[in-house]
Amino acid sequence: MRSALLLAVFGALVLAVLGSATSGPTYNRDVAPILDAKCASCHRLGGIAPFSLTTAADAKAHAAGIVRLTKAGLMPPWMPGADSASIVGRDKRRLTTDELATLSRWAAAGAPAGNPADRHSKPSLGAGLSGPGRTVTLAPAKAYTPHAPGGAIDDYHCFVLDPKLTQDAFVTAALIKPQRTGIVHHVILYEAAGAQATDATRLNAASGGKGWTCFGGPGLPFDLSGSSSLSRLGQPPWIAAWVPGHTTNALPSGTGVLLHKGSKIVMQVHYNLIEAAGPDRSQAQLRLRPATTPLTPLETQLYAAPVELPCPDGVSGPQCSRQKTLQEEVDKYGASAAFVPAGLLKLCNRTLADYPQSVGLGTSIPTTCDRAITQKETVYGVAGHMHLRGQDISVVLNPGTPKEQTLLHIPAWVFHWQDVYYLKEPVTIGPGDTVRVRCTFDNSKAGQPVIGDKQLTPRYVLWGEGSTDEMCLAMLSVAIGA
Repeated sequence: MRSALLLAVFGALVLAVLGSATSGPTYNRDVAPILDAKCASCHRLGGIAPFSLTTAADAKAHAAGIVRLTKAGLMPPWMPGADSASIVGRDKRRLTTDELATLSRWAAAGAPAGNPADRHSKPSLGAGLSGPGRTVTLAPAKAYTPHAPGGAIDDYHCFVLDPKLTQDAFVTAALIKPQRTGIVHHVILYEAAGAQATDATRLNAASGGKGWTCFGGPGLPFDLSGSSSLSRLGQPPWIAAWVPGHTTNALPSGTGVLLHKGSKIVMQVHYNLIEAAGPDRSQAQLRLRPATTPLTPLETQLYAAPVELPCPDGVSGPQCSRQKTLQEEVDKYGASAAFVPAGLLKLCNRTLADYPQSVGLGTSIPTTCDRAITQKETVYGVAGHMHLRGQDISVVLNPGTPKEQTLLHIPAWVFHWQDVYYLKEPVTIGPGDTVRVRCTFDNSKAGQPVIGDKQLTPRYVLWGEGSTDEMCLAMLSVAIGA
């Protein structure tokens, strides 16, 4: 009798323990669906993230960090602030209140795995190719092994892709497929037509088909011959862009980017070499439709602000000379680099007097540029771009007026998380409207980039192609006249 009673009590305790373990969230039943959908595209074997979150053991090892970073809104990465316009894909990236609570209760309970049979989700591999049209797969002619001189960790390299178009066509979607996901940090596709196509072909041939170094852009000569070329600052049109965690590869329904007969595609790849590098031959897949299809053509406009970042107070020496920095840029990037800082000041109706040489500690140095809209156009997408000293960037319509509207605000800039954001509701603008891009930079002693294991010495920083130079750039994806 006593043994039976003890057995019954023991059984009841076991059931109670098991019940309490399974009554709260478990990895397999409750947490895996969250991590698989919103984290695994980066946090998986071979992904861009430094560790995997695709098994119960992986997740348990990082449970405390998962809760801390998700509560802080730092993971999954979603750069636009709450004051940005309503953006497509936000709900796919951000965690809901219920999801945050589930992660918190699961971690507090010791991150239990639960029953493997309860897991019905699979890790996401990222967004797939969607959108109408025929699929074309393109890749560089040869693999390239990235490298960065002087102990640096970033290599920007451009490759020529040939879609072999015999007629104009619309791109309705683009999917980038990095071969080495551990080192590919972003990819941009540009259309090179006319003289720029010729130059891209020449650069590629000079390297034996392995492409060329191209910090900041495709590294092609400026072309101001087209009606929209000035709004792109002479750079080729963007076709598409990719970053880790990119949420959508299709353009807004009913739109496309026009590719011209005989044009080439320049694929710029940013390699981050914290991990060991190996030969890479990343691919791009495009959905193409004939140019006769009744689609609204989109094009990219660039809105730049001057970059004038003096040395912080207490730092002096030749490196703090603006003229020395300008000469170094000419030496690195060619004679055209000398015209950019002066050209941006003129374009934005500013002078050096608007950028004081005394910046205190240099922890928050602002710049802005207002550009008047001269024609009717509809804004479908927006992006921002800075380098390693960037802190904050915003793109605002009609600042300081009753019509003020923030299209995009990234309050905590991260160089390795860049994207193009499409608006849920496109915005129509025209003559009488103004676009302002505003950036803030940290050029303090503590804010200097770290290259390898060495922090750089503060210097005068100008607009430049290198990741240790700077840019303040907004990109609008617009339909002209629509």
